[in-house]
Amino acid sequence: MSPIFSIGQSKKLVRQGKRISDPNEQITYFTKAIALDNENLDAYFYRGLSRYNVEDYWGAILDFTKIIFTKPDADTFYNRGNSKFALGDFTGAYDDYIMAIEYKRNFFQAYYNLGVTQFNLGKYTQALQSFNFLANHFPNDVNTNIQMGLTLTELRYHELAMFFLNKSIYLEPNSDTYHNRGVAYLDMKNYKKAASDFKTAIKLDKTNDSAYFYLGLSQLFARDFVKAIDSFKTTLSFNALDHEALLGLAIANYHTENYNDAKAFFKKAKQILDMADPYDKYINDISLYSNIPWSVDESHVFSAYFDRLNAL
Repeated sequence: MSPIFSIGQSKKLVRQGKRISDPNEQITYFTKAIALDNENLDAYFYRGLSRYNVEDYWGAILDFTKIIFTKPDADTFYNRGNSKFALGDFTGAYDDYIMAIEYKRNFFQAYYNLGVTQFNLGKYTQALQSFNFLANHFPNDVNTNIQMGLTLTELRYHELAMFFLNKSIYLEPNSDTYHNRGVAYLDMKNYKKAASDFKTAIKLDKTNDSAYFYLGLSQLFARDFVKAIDSFKTTLSFNALDHEALLGLAIANYHTENYNDAKAFFKKAKQILDMADPYDKYINDISLYSNIPWSVDESHVFSAYFDRLNAL
């Protein structure tokens, strides 16, 4: 087969693959295209997108990296950043989004994803700059208003945070916007308003499992333990392995003197958390819970009951 024919067939396979809806079938077409022409960067790009869609993030990264080594561009950096973000590599995603913006200054989606990544890295001042840039261009974008509000909450600019979160509800009064304002109220320790927003979020979408969990958390911190138990149990109906809900149930049951239930929920939470290290089962150390946000944010609640639960 002549090189010119192979290149032509490779391009044809890419065109055919783009018309297919099944990402796994697309991968087959794009892989055949690469076999015919190893320098067909379009084939690598679209195979990377398809691999991302089937959650093969490492494979996607390899495809996008091939393009970046050969002919870097904004879209490839952006999509490699998305793949890294999906793997929890926020530092790598941050670098790629920065490069995407370097190649395309008004790459608005890259700015948004960069802001979310900065937020996840705890770079709240930088995140605020990214979202503020977007807010200046798209003042009525709901997601930008939500992120502005949540970022300002972390920076303790509570009044300004509420301005953006209230605006998001005004623009789209749905389960998501009420949920996010509830998260902000929870962070501000305004448990009554937080619970009200989570109840509204649930009323608007009864499948919003996160709202049930945070409702339980706001009830727990407000010392309404019986209601917290109901909310956490509903959370578990969506995901029986939700270790945060199990911990909430353990603490709430301890407070209501249901010690057997408290012990059982606490033990199950420990088992789930300890699965990552099969050689160190059932360790009795509070560091096991260090990655649970509310164990840090409300440490006075969490640490007060850790030793008691551990002793049951």
